[in-house]
Amino acid sequence: MKKIIFVFLLIVLTGLAGIYIFIPGKLMITEVAATPCVAEAGTRILADASRWPMWWPGKIVPGKNGESDYLLDEVNYTVSQQMLNNLGLQIRFRNDSLGSHLSLLSLPHDSSLIKWECVLEAGNDPLARIRAYRKAVALKENMHQVMNAARQYLSNFQNIYGFVLNEASTSDTTLITTKNFSPDYPSMPFVYAMAKKLQGYAQAANCAVTGVPMLNVTKLDSAGYQVMVAVPLAHSIQGNEQVKLQKMVPGRFIITDVQGGPGTLNNTHLQILNYFRDYRRTSMAIPFEYLITDRLKEPDTSKWITKIYSPVY
Repeated sequence: MKKIIFVFLLIVLTGLAGIYIFIPGKLMITEVAATPCVAEAGTRILADASRWPMWWPGKIVPGKNGESDYLLDEVNYTVSQQMLNNLGLQIRFRNDSLGSHLSLLSLPHDSSLIKWECVLEAGNDPLARIRAYRKAVALKENMHQVMNAARQYLSNFQNIYGFVLNEASTSDTTLITTKNFSPDYPSMPFVYAMAKKLQGYAQAANCAVTGVPMLNVTKLDSAGYQVMVAVPLAHSIQGNEQVKLQKMVPGRFIITDVQGGPGTLNNTHLQILNYFRDYRRTSMAIPFEYLITDRLKEPDTSKWITKIYSPVY
């Protein structure tokens, strides 16, 4: 009998020792994933609450003050803090409120490592530690699903910048250009009047115009905008004080097609600037727009097609 009691106590003590050895008082839950996205861009996307509905794998419940709760099964997540390449996420799970920390670390070849950590207090009670361990396993699986959804979203270049990247040269190297000033953002009749002037000048010089008008609008420090319009030519012609001959070097360009009006175009230009900063690219000259759709013939801005060329080094 004593032997049986001794064996029983030995088993119990061994089990308790195993609990305290293998289930520490603080359980570190870690999820790690690599993504072909630079850390700066990944942090910007994950910290933008307006983007979460685009990749969140669970339910979204609108909350007060414009904030939302992001739920996946039993777990609720909210963004609590934003820092450089770091994000604080508050987790509510089975009556516990846990702080977690998500960071993006730069890797070679324009990629990054997403690391997400959370600490769950297990306590000193062996039964509480077992319950905490089970909770940690369930939470880790939940975090894994969230991390996988974020990784997949960040792996798509178009999700981050809103355009498909194409880097190439241009065949339009001989241009004539003209500049003008507009106190307000230039209207399309204003722009096409400048283009018509250039087309007439080329026609008078017996030179064919080989493409659609090209446009650059620059906001000046003072009130107003500098408007530059160009048209590509079949060969060089003599310019004058108002019409300049421009020989463009056939270098490298970030090229993207945009469908939409001024708001869509402006957002695309901003995203191209984000791409330049994220990937440490250098702009060699001002960007310009090919006005593929004739704006005077098509009043619906949602149907406008524009090809943006951004010189890059």
